[in-house]
Amino acid sequence: MGRAEIIKAEESLRDFLLNEYRIENERAKMLGKFNEIVDVNKYRRLTISFNDESETLYILIQIASYSAIFDVNESKKVEGGMSIEDTRLIESWIAMKNNKEILQNLSKKRNYSEKYIELRPFDNN
Repeated sequence: MGRAEIIKAEESLRDFLLNEYRIENERAKMLGKFNEIVDVNKYRRLTISFNDESETLYILIQIASYSAIFDVNESKKVEGGMSIEDTRLIESWIAMKNNKEILQNLSKKRNYSEKYIELRPFDNN
């Protein structure tokens, strides 16, 4: 598995999250509703771990102390505790065709001896 593929996945997720909140945050600022501005810094501790021990590709998403398992094929949360907003965002991101392909490709290209891959899309910001 090449580092370029991991970077591609990290950039895709980072760009998606920033774009999702950009318009909402600009609107809140213009209206003076500063308590509605979303601090995207909470995503600095976001990680994705892959584990393909079954036929279905599942990924574990961790945001701060919250975590949930998502079925990549179905683009749905199957287990775990995470806010509805974060769940919706992750499901939307997974559902995008390019992202689903990226995740599937990453899971296939791992060395047999590797247990998981961690993506950290906000580590470099």
